[in-house]
Amino acid sequence: MIGSLLKDLLRALREFVVFHAKRAFGRGMPQEGLVRATPTQTPSPSPPEPAQAQSSHSRLPTTPLAGVPPIYKPVASFEWQALGQPDGQIYAGGGPSLTELNLLVHEPKFILDVGCSRGDFAASIKQQFPRARIWGVEPNERAARIAAERIDRVLCQMFEGIDWSHEGVQRGDIDTVFLFDVLEHIYDPWKTLLTLRNLVSEGAQLVVSIPNVRNVLLIQDLISGYWRYRKVGLLDITHIRFFTQKDMYRMFYQTGFRVVASATTQCAASTEIFRKHRKGTFPQTIALESASITVHSSEDLASLCTVQHLFTLQPANYDRLSPDERQWIDAPHPATMAFAGGQVNVLPS
Repeated sequence: MIGSLLKDLLRALREFVVFHAKRAFGRGMPQEGLVRATPTQTPSPSPPEPAQAQSSHSRLPTTPLAGVPPIYKPVASFEWQALGQPDGQIYAGGGPSLTELNLLVHEPKFILDVGCSRGDFAASIKQQFPRARIWGVEPNERAARIAAERIDRVLCQMFEGIDWSHEGVQRGDIDTVFLFDVLEHIYDPWKTLLTLRNLVSEGAQLVVSIPNVRNVLLIQDLISGYWRYRKVGLLDITHIRFFTQKDMYRMFYQTGFRVVASATTQCAASTEIFRKHRKGTFPQTIALESASITVHSSEDLASLCTVQHLFTLQPANYDRLSPDERQWIDAPHPATMAFAGGQVNVLPS
């Protein structure tokens, strides 16, 4: 047993030494299989792939080698495996409630519910506003089929790919849009909002909810060394964009909207933290498991305890904005500590 371990250790050490010796002393030497371009010989470009192969990731084989069984499979079930499901997951329950309708500023006539899933919320809206026309957008085919039986029409595709003229929708027809926990799933949510800005009526209302990445419980996990994706929640495995409240405002104003109303949600754990500290004097310290946070105001405390930010947006041209509102467009972004290129130092672990 010990002899076998020693033999493996010596072999690994030898491979390590040989590898790094080649790196140190073999620079500039031609490597096997490597074609180097010269003034008289340039590698010919690869032929373009067929258009059919470039059209969609969904057409790629589900395994690296089509028809060849994998040599490794996960030994347990993990949240990230939901990304490989052919039809994704259907969200049932736990979505928006009718209390979100308090954010409306006028009675809707033509409602677009983007990411309507099975149509639970949209069907409830139909009961509240029976004279309104209600359309949904839902890329999940199974969910879209269910929703189509409950509301006026469902477009089963990604929002970015919809030809609104082809669907019979003219600029100004839609006066109400719901975007509940949608923008964080989109690669380019700025483009989505800009598309809506040029589609909806001038008096339209958009009701939007976005998860708050500046959440004290999420910060606790991050400081502890974790960024754990889950099937639902702040770190839903399908989220690809993350926002704080201030960056939400920047996105809204930069794409031609203004915030006319707002609200927040909390979970049980963050509510407990908020109630514990809200009556104290500021600045005060919130003790976490791995660190402590100094909170300088009640507004910061409320933001740190927020799970979701909700907004009512309306179209607004720049010349109609107040000086304070224009700051979301004109003011430079504060200096960030995020790495943005330059020299890095590699330290041994």
